[in-house]
Amino acid sequence: MTDQLVAAVDDIIEGRTVKRSVHLLIHEGEVLRETFVERLSVHGYARCKVADIDVKWGQRVPAFVIRNETAYFGWVFVEKFTEAKSRKLFGSLIKNNKGDWAIQISGSNPELIYANLSKSSGMESDTTFILE
Repeated sequence: MTDQLVAAVDDIIEGRTVKRSVHLLIHEGEVLRETFVERLSVHGYARCKVADIDVKWGQRVPAFVIRNETAYFGWVFVEKFTEAKSRKLFGSLIKNNKGDWAIQISGSNPELIYANLSKSSGMESDTTFILE
């Protein structure tokens, strides 16, 4: 693995020179999944379930879901429907044709993701809503 390729993977993870979105983890026929997972760990991302993440209303935690050779960036947050009804969710940055998160992983789903709890931040208003 060249230093330049590792730097490119790091840029994807940190969102520095490329937008964190959806990334095919193949370069010149070489699958970079293991390298990507190793670099996620270096950058503070831990493998866990959505249910394991302590996130409060108004916060979001950056996370990646890796399916086959593709990494999807998104956020773990609390989606609030009413004052009494909400759910913890991973929502991908990419949207489907209805404008909803293309990948949604609820707290009850056992799928493993990679989340960086130390990078929790405030929530943007377009990622949660309250239905009246």
